[in-house]
Amino acid sequence: MIFYNNFQRKVRNIIKKIENGSMSESNVLSLCELLEDHPDMIQESIGALNNILIKGDIKAYNCAISALSKISEKYIGFEHYSIDAIVNCMHERKNDLRENGLLNMLEILSKITQKYPERMRIAVPELFICLENTNPINREMAHFILSIIAAANHEFFKGRSKEIIRVLNGLYIDERIYACRLLKQLAVNDQTIVKDTHDLLEDLRLNHPDSNLRTEAGFTMDKLKEAITEKSSRSNNHPQLTKPSVVVANRKTTISDDLSELSELMAPNKEEMIDLLEGMNLKHLIINR
Repeated sequence: MIFYNNFQRKVRNIIKKIENGSMSESNVLSLCELLEDHPDMIQESIGALNNILIKGDIKAYNCAISALSKISEKYIGFEHYSIDAIVNCMHERKNDLRENGLLNMLEILSKITQKYPERMRIAVPELFICLENTNPINREMAHFILSIIAAANHEFFKGRSKEIIRVLNGLYIDERIYACRLLKQLAVNDQTIVKDTHDLLEDLRLNHPDSNLRTEAGFTMDKLKEAITEKSSRSNNHPQLTKPSVVVANRKTTISDDLSELSELMAPNKEEMIDLLEGMNLKHLIINR
């Protein structure tokens, strides 16, 4: 008991240093080692850091981001991280971020997304903003996260056509290419999400001076046309099938079309995610499911 109390005191002393903005890198390493020995303190420690994100001053806030990023390399639990707090900081406190602060936040979100993409709806608008960031690494990381979300939960992008069009018109070539690739993913599952982008994609395909963007826009248009053709072919050539049903509380309930379509969703390809992260020199972000 005395040993455990000493351990708790050490952990809380480090959290206090973070709260005061006086944390060193060695403090974070010590905290990770302590949590590895006593994982029952992980949730309390991360909860305290989440609270500092919301209430701490600039120094404490940036220290908490660094600590959370380091801890997330080993610990990603469903309840550990407050996505609301992280996304709110990205939006409300972006001017308080130190160098690499936004990248640290994106790295945390990327690890959460690999395990719990269903939690990421709230992050989608802010991730579109990150696609417009001046730092190309931040843009690439934002696209990586959005691509996982699109594969697992395409419905999170409904009503986001304005953001998609904004990114398609963005300042950076890679930003616009990322938007095209995202549209290709979304078109497979729901053409209504991308219907407002057809004219802009066609213009990029025909007229943009950058050959890579023209090619990507062309591939995206082909995918949209292919998806529309396949949907039309299925509806014309297949007989009307009886909708699946389940028995709930002794009553037979027909499953709606929307729910039936969920079974067609493709899960994110783990090998592709790993290859992408390795290509970005971000092996430390790979999460074992």
